[in-house]
Amino acid sequence: MPRLLLIFSLTLAAMCLVVIVFPYEYRDSDSACYNALSQRLSSEPLTAWCAPQWWGWADNEGLFQEHPPGILWLPALLDRLGVKPGAAALCANFLYVLLSLFFIYKLTLLWGNAIMGWGAAFGVVLTPVFIQYLIRANQEPPLNLAVLAGIYGLARYQKSRRAGGIFVAALIMAVLIKGVSVLLLSMLAGLFWLIVARNKRTFVLILFGHLAVAAVVVLFELWYRAVVHLPFWQSYYFIQSARSLEGGFNVLRKPYNIAWYAVRVLVFAAPWVYFLLYEFFSSKKRKLGLLREPFMRFLLAGSAAVIVFFSLSDRKADRYIFPAYILLVLAGLVAYLKARPAVIGFLAARERRLPVYLGTALSVLTLIRIFFHSHLYRFIRFWPQ
Repeated sequence: MPRLLLIFSLTLAAMCLVVIVFPYEYRDSDSACYNALSQRLSSEPLTAWCAPQWWGWADNEGLFQEHPPGILWLPALLDRLGVKPGAAALCANFLYVLLSLFFIYKLTLLWGNAIMGWGAAFGVVLTPVFIQYLIRANQEPPLNLAVLAGIYGLARYQKSRRAGGIFVAALIMAVLIKGVSVLLLSMLAGLFWLIVARNKRTFVLILFGHLAVAAVVVLFELWYRAVVHLPFWQSYYFIQSARSLEGGFNVLRKPYNIAWYAVRVLVFAAPWVYFLLYEFFSSKKRKLGLLREPFMRFLLAGSAAVIVFFSLSDRKADRYIFPAYILLVLAGLVAYLKARPAVIGFLAARERRLPVYLGTALSVLTLIRIFFHSHLYRFIRFWPQ
């Protein structure tokens, strides 16, 4: 473990060094916004960090109430610690990304072995969704981290009570990062209980986690009102509800929305989603018995639930179903690795060097992404809304 921690730290330092040394301009509006607001927030007293303002960004004034301010806190802290302005938000994102890979490794380890865990970590790095969001400063990577950590906490809780704290912390992180999107983790927790661990112990943990979230929501509201003498959650809910309902509600568009997101899955979860489809429809499926494994059923049900959840609204974006991409990628990788013992053997022969290879690959990929930004790729419209 000390060796892995050292490699993890060196990889994070190398990735941060790349964006500190080389100039970079945020190309997507969300990342640019959160980068600018976190820089400005870093100069405010810590007691006021609950209530960031727009400070003139994009000609907006007044309090920033589009989302809870959790996405701004780590970049603002790094900025205060002396990280180069503009790079702090990406350094925070790299930490979220590395921790997500850690939980992907640990989740695969629970239902496989260490070699499969490393194979899953390498496989995720090769996906379009990972490559694109490596250089971002918006909510999707930290929310994805919260989802993966929460699932791991529930799974590990079957053997260790201390892991329950990971699930509770993940729920709190999700609500402070993206508010109502905590429902994604709530929904996945419910499915995990139904499919993988239907027992009283897990149910009580899920219930306790949501009570802890409710307490944090109340405490944050009290903090917010003490600073600006205005409510936060009421304003936030009004803004998000208005956006979700704009354009009305047309039940006939829901199948179209599902198809729209399904196309995104085929792009952003490639190539592993195609291996998943192949394994299910090939003659090998009876030998693998993929659907007999509760973990695989959970991954498939969870990704489908995320897609259906966001299809209920006609307001769509590729990033909304980010956790679904990762769950399907993980399912595809598990299917791929279980069907190919030669790949497992290849990785096993290099097991000790795999962490170094992964850290090197991430550092090089960061450098490549800085110089070959996927700006045009981000805005390809291969299917209209």
